[in-house]
Amino acid sequence: MGIKNLGKQTLIYGLGHVMARLITFLLLPLYTHSFTKEEYGALSLAYAFMGFALILYRYGMDTALMKFSSQQEGEEKKHYISVIIITQLATSIFFSLMLYFSRNIIVELVLGVNKPDWMVFLIVILFLDSFWNLPMLILRAEERAIPFITFSLVNVISTMVLNIYFVVYLSEGIEGVFKANIIASGIVSLLSLPILFKVIRFKFVKREVLIKVLYFSLPFLPAGIFTMTMELSDRYILEWLLGTSEVGLYSAGKKMGMLGLTIVMGFNMGWTPYFLKRGKNENAKVEFRLITTIFLGIMGYLCFLVSLWVPEIMRLTISGKPLIGSDFWGCEPIVSMILLGYFFFGTYVIQLPGIYIKEKTKWVPVFRVIGASVLLISSIIAIPIFGIIGAALGVVLAFISMSIAIYFKTQSVYPIAYNWRGILFPIFFLILAQVGFQGLLIRILGTIFFPVLWYIFATTNIEKKIYHDQLSRIIKTNS
Repeated sequence: MGIKNLGKQTLIYGLGHVMARLITFLLLPLYTHSFTKEEYGALSLAYAFMGFALILYRYGMDTALMKFSSQQEGEEKKHYISVIIITQLATSIFFSLMLYFSRNIIVELVLGVNKPDWMVFLIVILFLDSFWNLPMLILRAEERAIPFITFSLVNVISTMVLNIYFVVYLSEGIEGVFKANIIASGIVSLLSLPILFKVIRFKFVKREVLIKVLYFSLPFLPAGIFTMTMELSDRYILEWLLGTSEVGLYSAGKKMGMLGLTIVMGFNMGWTPYFLKRGKNENAKVEFRLITTIFLGIMGYLCFLVSLWVPEIMRLTISGKPLIGSDFWGCEPIVSMILLGYFFFGTYVIQLPGIYIKEKTKWVPVFRVIGASVLLISSIIAIPIFGIIGAALGVVLAFISMSIAIYFKTQSVYPIAYNWRGILFPIFFLILAQVGFQGLLIRILGTIFFPVLWYIFATTNIEKKIYHDQLSRIIKTNS
């Protein structure tokens, strides 16, 4: 599985993730025109809760399924898949019942409003989402691209159509959003049932396999909790310090900045199975170094583009209305900061091979603790001073701290001689974007010259030769 295959895997399986993430961006115009800032803030807190709860529902089993599906063969592989899926279903039912019976106690704490019926909607969504995630992971592990993309597309289209139906035509507000998500997740769950029936074998549930799976997966639970703390606590701190309206404003800007997170997670769909298979090869470190330069260059350019043109994107007129409702234009300054933060998350993810290959996964929660701690402290300090910009600043500092922490650890156990010009070049331009580029001509020049300057100054001669060879092969293949 070479670099070319990594690109193929990332394109195929990353596209499925991108489509899922694309829903939140495509629905942003609908929500910013249909809801007030307070209403959208409440909806954002609901989604924040679901993001956190899904980590508990999965507790690292998704990563375990990918690992053991990639590294086991034959009957042994069936042992692991059956154990993981059955265990996931059982614990999902348990977590759902726990949330249902405690809904009246926790509702105001997690949602900021006394709406127990909302909790019921969220519990159903959580169960269905955790359920249909299992067949999607199986499709990824078996590299069945067409059904993977098909299910992702069904989810996107049904979610979009049902949101428009319930929110616009039936005017059911936030409850309409929940109903749309339940029906969309239910459709995909039903369609994907045959995939589970083909792989589940109850006779394969072995205690020793379960223990081994849990030993691998459980360290990811605290890591996931701290990840969600980083992803979601900024909104809860904003709600605590500034109110639900500011949560709505901030969430709109963060949704636009989530292009960066989408790129990272889409890339990671192909990256994880790639380095798990290639990690012990003789030239693995050389490949990882090259991939780092390419990935950060592409990601840096895309984040830089959005940072340059975010005012025009927000005000893009469709059918006489701006893409983003005018009440939410105040979130514009934080978009480029969020993109910078997710770029540093990309520098963290690209360093994961050493942690997995050397089986140092127990360090993953440590990195997350560092990031979550930095986010909490910086947000509490900066939000009262800078408002929503302070919350975005906390995101940037958190991911920087994680990236630095994992660098020192991986270099001690699995050192890679990175091309530092390729890393620092996009960082320099993304920091410049925080200042703001005034004038149309300057932004056009920035759009054109970033990739040119990156190729000239950020890549090494060896990397340039590899690019030339790859391009020559592509031309010969298509000629």
